[in-house]
Amino acid sequence: MTKTLGDLQSEIISESKKGYPILLSGSMVFLIFTFLPFLLPMDIVYLVWIFGLAVIFPFGLLLGKLLGVNLLSTNNPLGTLGGVVAFPQAFFIPVFILVYQNIPQYLPFTIGLLGGSHFLPYMWIYKSKAYLFVTFATCLASLFIGGWVVDQAFTLVPLAIFLIYGMAVFFILKELKKDTPIQNTLST
Repeated sequence: MTKTLGDLQSEIISESKKGYPILLSGSMVFLIFTFLPFLLPMDIVYLVWIFGLAVIFPFGLLLGKLLGVNLLSTNNPLGTLGGVVAFPQAFFIPVFILVYQNIPQYLPFTIGLLGGSHFLPYMWIYKSKAYLFVTFATCLASLFIGGWVVDQAFTLVPLAIFLIYGMAVFFILKELKKDTPIQNTLST
């Protein structure tokens, strides 16, 4: 039997729980980033911002495993699409390094805008308004705080992203709870 796009979306939503463990992981990492300027010299903070982001995905996978969420669906082409959508972030690293070398105080601005924008396709994959919220809220917070409150950007931008991702996790869990009765009704 051939599956429709809607069937594939429903399966990936059910299996991956709309990827919320990744946002939960990101929220935790950005909370830690919020306090780094108080604990480390800024030269180190800059580097942690660039390379510490690499922790989010594996930590999200670990959280997913602990929460019983499969984030690496291999039997659904939308799982592959999700990976393809996420992978271009690797190409952002040279941009982050260039910003670090020339204007490091704009790392929160750059990382927030580029990182936030990559979530937009997940709105469609997961049929989730929460990802639209994540994209626009992260990008706007990074733009305004990271662009105009530069002196406080290394504490306020990660704090904003922590709150945005945390709210998005709440919104996704609410979406999942709302979707569950419909899926149960359809399967009976």
